[in-house]
Amino acid sequence: MTDRPNPVTPQEPAGGPQATSPRGAETLSTPEISAPMLDVHAPHQTVHTWKDFLIHIAAITIGLLMALGLESTVEWLHHRHQAQQALELLRQELDQNRKVLKADIAEGDRMELNHRKALAVLHRLRAGSLRPDDHLVFIRTYNDFRSSAWKVVHESGAAAYIPSNVMKRYGVIYDAQQGINEAAAAVYVDLQKATSVLNTEQPNPNQAEDDRLQREVETADARDDFARLKAGIPMDDIQSKLSGNPDLSRLSPAQIDRLEQGFQQAVTDDRRLHRLYVSLDALHSESTN
Repeated sequence: MTDRPNPVTPQEPAGGPQATSPRGAETLSTPEISAPMLDVHAPHQTVHTWKDFLIHIAAITIGLLMALGLESTVEWLHHRHQAQQALELLRQELDQNRKVLKADIAEGDRMELNHRKALAVLHRLRAGSLRPDDHLVFIRTYNDFRSSAWKVVHESGAAAYIPSNVMKRYGVIYDAQQGINEAAAAVYVDLQKATSVLNTEQPNPNQAEDDRLQREVETADARDDFARLKAGIPMDDIQSKLSGNPDLSRLSPAQIDRLEQGFQQAVTDDRRLHRLYVSLDALHSESTN
Protein backbone atom coordinates (compact mmCIF):
# COMPACT_ATOMS: atom_id res chain seq x y z
CA MET A 1 0.00 0.00 0.00
CA THR A 2 1.35 3.14 -1.02
CA ASP A 3 1.55 5.82 1.60
CA ARG A 4 -0.14 9.07 0.45
CA PRO A 5 1.51 12.09 1.46
CA ASN A 6 -0.58 14.15 3.82
CA PRO A 7 -1.91 17.14 2.11
CA VAL A 8 -0.10 20.25 3.23
CA THR A 9 -2.56 22.59 4.89
CA PRO A 10 -1.61 26.05 4.14
CA GLN A 11 -0.70 27.75 7.38
CA GLU A 12 -1.97 31.26 7.95
CA PRO A 13 0.46 33.82 8.75
CA ALA A 14 0.75 34.68 12.41
CA GLY A 15 -0.95 37.91 11.81
CA GLY A 16 -4.10 36.28 10.39
CA PRO A 17 -5.50 36.35 6.93
CA GLN A 18 -5.41 40.12 6.76
CA ALA A 19 -1.69 40.27 7.39
CA THR A 20 -0.88 39.76 3.75
CA SER A 21 -3.74 41.74 2.38
CA PRO A 22 -2.88 45.05 0.87
CA ARG A 23 -6.06 46.42 2.39
CA GLY A 24 -4.83 45.23 5.76
CA ALA A 25 -1.53 46.98 5.19
CA GLU A 26 -3.32 50.17 4.47
CA THR A 27 -5.37 49.69 7.62
CA LEU A 28 -2.27 49.44 9.82
CA SER A 29 -0.42 52.23 8.17
CA THR A 30 -3.28 54.69 8.19
CA PRO A 31 -3.13 55.45 11.95
CA GLU A 32 0.61 56.08 11.72
CA ILE A 33 0.12 58.61 8.92
CA SER A 34 -3.13 60.36 9.93
CA ALA A 35 -2.61 60.64 13.71
CA PRO A 36 -0.46 63.82 13.55
CA MET A 37 -3.02 65.44 11.26
CA LEU A 38 -5.93 65.29 13.74
CA ASP A 39 -5.20 68.73 15.29
CA VAL A 40 -4.61 70.42 12.00
CA HIS A 41 -7.85 71.60 10.60
CA ALA A 42 -9.37 74.62 9.05
CA PRO A 43 -10.86 77.06 11.53
CA HIS A 44 -14.60 77.01 11.88
CA GLN A 45 -14.75 80.87 11.93
CA THR A 46 -12.60 83.83 11.02
CA VAL A 47 -10.15 84.72 13.80
CA HIS A 48 -9.92 88.51 13.13
CA THR A 49 -12.36 90.79 11.42
CA TRP A 50 -12.69 94.54 11.30
CA LYS A 51 -15.65 94.28 13.63
CA ASP A 52 -13.66 92.29 16.20
CA PHE A 53 -10.77 94.72 15.86
CA LEU A 54 -12.99 97.74 16.44
CA ILE A 55 -14.67 96.10 19.44
CA HIS A 56 -11.25 95.30 20.90
CA ILE A 57 -10.03 98.86 20.41
CA ALA A 58 -13.28 100.24 21.87
CA ALA A 59 -12.89 98.08 24.97
CA ILE A 60 -9.33 99.26 25.50
CA THR A 61 -10.35 102.88 24.98
CA ILE A 62 -13.24 102.64 27.42
CA GLY A 63 -10.96 101.02 30.00
CA LEU A 64 -8.39 103.78 29.65
CA LEU A 65 -11.06 106.47 29.89
CA MET A 66 -12.48 104.88 33.03
CA ALA A 67 -9.01 104.70 34.60
CA LEU A 68 -8.27 108.31 33.71
CA GLY A 69 -11.68 109.40 34.96
CA LEU A 70 -11.17 107.61 38.27
CA GLU A 71 -7.72 109.13 38.67
CA SER A 72 -9.08 112.59 37.86
CA THR A 73 -11.89 112.16 40.38
CA VAL A 74 -9.47 111.16 43.14
CA GLU A 75 -7.20 114.08 42.26
CA TRP A 76 -10.16 116.50 42.21
CA LEU A 77 -11.29 115.31 45.64
CA HIS A 78 -7.74 115.76 46.95
CA HIS A 79 -7.50 119.28 45.54
CA ARG A 80 -10.91 120.14 46.94
CA HIS A 81 -9.78 118.98 50.38
CA GLN A 82 -6.63 121.08 50.04
CA ALA A 83 -8.68 124.13 49.10
CA GLN A 84 -11.01 123.64 52.07
CA GLN A 85 -8.08 123.34 54.47
CA ALA A 86 -6.42 126.42 52.97
CA LEU A 87 -9.61 128.48 53.27
CA GLU A 88 -9.98 127.43 56.89
CA LEU A 89 -6.40 128.52 57.63
CA LEU A 90 -7.04 131.88 55.98
CA ARG A 91 -10.30 132.32 57.88
CA GLN A 92 -8.63 131.61 61.22
CA GLU A 93 -5.76 133.98 60.48
CA LEU A 94 -8.17 136.67 59.37
CA ASP A 95 -10.07 136.29 62.64
CA GLN A 96 -6.83 136.81 64.55
CA ASN A 97 -5.94 139.83 62.44
CA ARG A 98 -9.31 141.37 63.24
CA LYS A 99 -8.31 141.24 66.89
CA VAL A 100 -4.95 142.78 65.99
CA LEU A 101 -6.76 145.54 64.11
CA LYS A 102 -9.02 146.29 67.07
CA ALA A 103 -6.01 146.50 69.38
CA ASP A 104 -4.04 148.65 66.94
CA ILE A 105 -6.87 151.14 66.57
CA ALA A 106 -7.02 151.58 70.35
CA GLU A 107 -3.22 151.69 70.59
CA GLY A 108 -2.93 154.21 67.76
CA ASP A 109 -5.43 156.55 69.39
CA ARG A 110 -3.52 156.33 72.66
CA MET A 111 -0.22 157.00 70.90
CA GLU A 112 -1.66 160.09 69.22
CA LEU A 113 -2.78 161.38 72.61
CA ASN A 114 0.73 160.82 74.03
CA HIS A 115 2.30 162.66 71.12
CA ARG A 116 -0.03 165.62 71.56
CA LYS A 117 0.84 165.68 75.26
CA ALA A 118 4.52 165.70 74.32
CA LEU A 119 3.96 168.75 72.12
CA ALA A 120 2.29 170.51 75.07
CA VAL A 121 5.28 169.64 77.29
CA LEU A 122 7.70 171.05 74.72
CA HIS A 123 5.58 174.20 74.45
CA ARG A 124 5.81 174.71 78.22
CA LEU A 125 9.53 173.92 78.11
CA ARG A 126 10.07 176.65 75.52
CA ALA A 127 7.95 179.07 77.61
CA GLY A 128 9.88 178.22 80.78
CA SER A 129 6.79 176.90 82.57
CA LEU A 130 7.70 173.22 82.79
CA ARG A 131 5.75 171.25 85.39
CA PRO A 132 7.41 168.85 87.84
CA ASP A 133 5.63 165.83 86.34
CA ASP A 134 6.20 166.79 82.70
CA HIS A 135 7.94 164.11 80.67
CA LEU A 136 8.03 162.86 77.09
CA VAL A 137 6.76 159.41 76.06
CA PHE A 138 8.37 158.52 72.75
CA ILE A 139 8.26 154.71 72.91
CA ARG A 140 5.32 153.35 70.97
CA THR A 141 4.12 149.84 70.23
CA TYR A 142 2.17 148.27 67.42
CA ASN A 143 0.98 144.78 66.61
CA ASP A 144 1.95 143.22 63.29
CA PHE A 145 -0.74 141.63 61.18
CA ARG A 146 0.02 137.98 60.54
CA SER A 147 0.47 136.43 57.13
CA SER A 148 1.82 132.91 57.82
CA ALA A 149 -1.34 131.18 56.53
CA TRP A 150 -1.26 133.28 53.37
CA LYS A 151 2.33 132.16 52.73
CA VAL A 152 1.55 128.50 53.45
CA VAL A 153 -1.41 128.53 51.04
CA HIS A 154 0.80 129.83 48.22
CA GLU A 155 3.87 127.72 48.97
CA SER A 156 1.80 124.52 49.17
CA GLY A 157 0.13 125.23 45.83
CA ALA A 158 -3.34 125.15 47.39
CA ALA A 159 -4.04 128.66 46.10
CA ALA A 160 -4.44 127.22 42.59
CA TYR A 161 -7.51 125.26 43.71
CA ILE A 162 -9.31 128.18 45.36
CA PRO A 163 -11.64 130.27 43.19
CA SER A 164 -9.80 133.28 41.78
CA ASN A 165 -12.38 135.77 43.05
CA VAL A 166 -11.93 134.46 46.60
CA MET A 167 -8.14 134.64 46.37
CA LYS A 168 -8.39 138.15 44.94
CA ARG A 169 -10.49 139.28 47.90
CA TYR A 170 -8.03 137.80 50.38
CA GLY A 171 -5.15 139.28 48.40
CA VAL A 172 -6.54 142.80 48.75
CA ILE A 173 -6.83 142.33 52.52
CA TYR A 174 -3.33 140.91 52.94
CA ASP A 175 -1.81 143.64 50.78
CA ALA A 176 -3.52 146.26 52.96
CA GLN A 177 -2.28 144.56 56.11
CA GLN A 178 1.28 144.41 54.82
CA GLY A 179 1.10 148.09 53.89
CA ILE A 180 0.01 148.97 57.43
CA ASN A 181 2.79 146.83 58.93
CA GLU A 182 5.37 148.71 56.88
CA ALA A 183 3.82 152.10 57.63
CA ALA A 184 3.68 151.44 61.38
CA ALA A 185 7.29 150.28 61.41
CA ALA A 186 8.37 153.41 59.51
CA VAL A 187 6.50 155.66 61.99
CA TYR A 188 8.26 153.93 64.88
CA VAL A 189 11.71 154.35 63.29
CA ASP A 190 11.11 158.01 62.36
CA LEU A 191 10.01 158.89 65.88
CA GLN A 192 13.04 157.15 67.38
CA LYS A 193 15.32 159.15 65.09
CA ALA A 194 13.60 162.42 65.98
CA THR A 195 13.89 161.76 69.71
CA SER A 196 17.42 160.32 69.68
CA VAL A 197 18.72 163.41 71.43
CA LEU A 198 16.78 162.39 74.55
CA ASN A 199 18.95 159.30 74.95
CA THR A 200 21.94 161.49 75.81
CA GLU A 201 20.04 163.63 78.29
CA GLN A 202 19.39 160.93 80.87
CA PRO A 203 21.56 158.64 82.99
CA ASN A 204 22.37 155.17 81.81
CA PRO A 205 19.10 153.23 81.93
CA ASN A 206 18.65 150.00 83.79
CA GLN A 207 19.10 147.64 80.85
CA ALA A 208 17.79 144.60 82.70
CA GLU A 209 14.59 146.44 83.66
CA ASP A 210 14.17 147.71 80.10
CA ASP A 211 14.59 144.18 78.75
CA ARG A 212 11.99 142.87 81.19
CA LEU A 213 9.47 145.53 80.22
CA GLN A 214 10.11 144.98 76.52
CA ARG A 215 9.58 141.23 76.87
CA GLU A 216 6.35 141.88 78.73
CA VAL A 217 5.12 144.09 75.90
CA GLU A 218 6.12 141.64 73.16
CA THR A 219 4.69 138.61 74.97
CA ALA A 220 1.41 140.36 75.63
CA ASP A 221 1.13 141.51 72.03
CA ALA A 222 1.75 137.99 70.76
CA ARG A 223 -1.15 136.43 72.64
CA ASP A 224 -4.05 135.37 70.50
CA ASP A 225 -6.70 136.61 72.91
CA PHE A 226 -4.88 139.84 73.74
CA ALA A 227 -5.08 139.07 77.42
CA ARG A 228 -3.09 142.20 78.13
CA LEU A 229 -5.95 144.41 76.98
CA LYS A 230 -8.51 142.35 78.86
CA ALA A 231 -6.44 142.43 82.04
CA GLY A 232 -5.93 146.17 81.72
CA ILE A 233 -2.14 146.18 81.95
CA PRO A 234 -1.14 149.87 82.11
CA MET A 235 0.83 150.23 78.88
CA ASP A 236 1.20 153.96 79.52
CA ASP A 237 3.29 153.17 82.58
CA ILE A 238 5.40 150.66 80.70
CA GLN A 239 6.05 153.02 77.78
CA SER A 240 6.77 155.87 80.16
CA LYS A 241 9.41 153.78 81.93
CA LEU A 242 10.91 152.66 78.62
CA SER A 243 11.12 156.32 77.52
CA GLY A 244 13.09 157.15 80.65
CA ASN A 245 13.22 160.50 82.41
CA PRO A 246 15.63 162.75 80.52
CA ASP A 247 16.54 166.18 81.85
CA LEU A 248 14.52 168.39 79.51
CA SER A 249 16.04 171.59 80.93
CA ARG A 250 19.34 170.70 79.26
CA LEU A 251 17.83 170.75 75.76
CA SER A 252 18.88 173.55 73.42
CA PRO A 253 16.33 175.53 71.36
CA ALA A 254 17.48 173.66 68.25
CA GLN A 255 16.95 170.34 69.97
CA ILE A 256 13.49 171.42 71.13
CA ASP A 257 12.67 172.40 67.54
CA ARG A 258 13.75 169.00 66.31
CA LEU A 259 11.65 167.25 68.95
CA GLU A 260 8.61 169.34 68.10
CA GLN A 261 8.98 168.51 64.43
CA GLY A 262 9.31 164.83 65.29
CA PHE A 263 6.17 164.73 67.45
CA GLN A 264 4.21 166.82 64.95
CA GLN A 265 5.12 164.32 62.24
CA ALA A 266 4.16 161.49 64.60
CA VAL A 267 0.69 163.01 65.07
CA THR A 268 0.31 163.26 61.30
CA ASP A 269 1.42 159.65 60.94
CA ASP A 270 -1.02 158.60 63.67
CA ARG A 271 -3.86 160.17 61.70
CA ARG A 272 -2.71 158.44 58.51
CA LEU A 273 -2.46 155.06 60.26
CA HIS A 274 -5.93 155.55 61.72
CA ARG A 275 -7.37 156.06 58.24
CA LEU A 276 -5.60 152.91 57.06
CA TYR A 277 -7.06 151.01 60.01
CA VAL A 278 -10.57 152.19 59.16
CA SER A 279 -10.09 151.17 55.53
CA LEU A 280 -8.84 147.72 56.55
CA ASP A 281 -11.76 147.30 58.94
CA ALA A 282 -14.10 147.92 56.00
CA LEU A 283 -12.29 145.25 53.96
CA HIS A 284 -12.63 142.77 56.83
CA SER A 285 -16.33 143.53 57.06
CA GLU A 286 -16.79 142.93 53.32
CA SER A 287 -15.02 139.57 53.54
CA THR A 288 -17.62 138.28 56.00
CA ASN A 289 -20.59 139.27 53.82
